[in-house]
Amino acid sequence: MTPFQSTPSIWIAFRNQDVASTLVERMQPFAHGKKLQDVTVDLLKFMGEVSRYHLIWLLVDHDSSSDEELITMAKKAHEQNEFFRCAVVGAETPEIWPAGTIHMDSNSLSTAILDRLRNESQALRITNSRIRHMRRLQNR
Repeated sequence: MTPFQSTPSIWIAFRNQDVASTLVERMQPFAHGKKLQDVTVDLLKFMGEVSRYHLIWLLVDHDSSSDEELITMAKKAHEQNEFFRCAVVGAETPEIWPAGTIHMDSNSLSTAILDRLRNESQALRITNSRIRHMRRLQNR
């Protein structure tokens, strides 16, 4: 039996690195937070985690929400991992993000963002657990 990693990994793609650092610190009780500083540099690390972690998030701010490299990376991750999710704060064009992306108002407080991520991560854990259990039963 392979070990199951149930703690979500949340990559934060914010232009303001101070805000990203603060969010990483504040999410430590429920997730592994990481800053995505440069898409071209961190792409391999991120995609490696997409294949390793069952629950992985990409949190994007308004300033980064129209970055084509970031959107392409999110779409690839969505294709590779059924439990990959994006959360975009203040997206100008929400329809270009992958299906299942959570869109939040640009005026959302950091506490509201973290609470939403915590709640959605718990729901994903439950769904993931049920699906894995059903697949085990089907393979018997």
